[in-house]
Amino acid sequence: MYVIGVMFKQKSVFVLIKQIRPVYLIIIAHGRVMSMGVDVVIPTFRREKELKRCLAALEEQTVRPNSIEVVDDSESDRGPAYSRNKGLRRGVSEIVAFTDDDCVPSKTWIEDILREMADGSNAIEGGVTTVDENGEVVRMDPKPRDSWNRFKTANMAFRRDVLEEVGGFDERYFIHREDTDLAWRVLNSGYNIKWCPDCIVHHPDRFGVERFALESELLLYRCDPKKYVEIAAGTISFRTISDGTWKKLRVGMRSHQGKVKSLTRLESVSLWLRATIKSISRKLM
Repeated sequence: MYVIGVMFKQKSVFVLIKQIRPVYLIIIAHGRVMSMGVDVVIPTFRREKELKRCLAALEEQTVRPNSIEVVDDSESDRGPAYSRNKGLRRGVSEIVAFTDDDCVPSKTWIEDILREMADGSNAIEGGVTTVDENGEVVRMDPKPRDSWNRFKTANMAFRRDVLEEVGGFDERYFIHREDTDLAWRVLNSGYNIKWCPDCIVHHPDRFGVERFALESELLLYRCDPKKYVEIAAGTISFRTISDGTWKKLRVGMRSHQGKVKSLTRLESVSLWLRATIKSISRKLM
């Protein structure tokens, strides 16, 4: 990237920056620089091979990002929320895109983000593909009726001022659910998140992986108990009932001893009753 022009207007300075394409505008207002391009933030933890694969994909972009902020948490092990906030603070671009170190963004990923957010959207949620047990590429799109059980930072982008207003990621989440929590707080603050299925990131090592971190589940419940009902409903299936996973989650959220308050008896009964009704109704419809 290189500077091709500087303009002064009142208290702001406008600097044109040319990348591969198109031409972007950097605004310096009251001492703060803001670029209309995209900063990419990637947290990484002991995945050197996968990270190289991800960075190679970013090198092949039809429109390059303004910066790629890789935050290696291998030594401190403070979690992806901490790493993403650290990467967020390093950049200056108006749009901040997040992906994971084991993901492979499509060649038009940055171009797609810029196109989709050109309408003024506050944030976007892109599509994710993976490889199933037969070696076939399949989509991991949210279920059509899910409004809240979604939002994965394998492929999301936000306007920087929105992230700053909501305080970025909640670093109390050590692992899992920190991305959903952020999205809920963005929505609860009155902003929109647009679903963009054609803005693709490939997550080849993700198929069939399910995780439960009780502290994270409780944090997300405390973030918004009403929205969490949809999360809870999504954990109920014949498999999770038969293998004891569902019981482990229910009992764990009721009895967990940690930094986040566990569910009271009334909260637990109310949550799982509503979740069971929602789960059954969806299977019948």
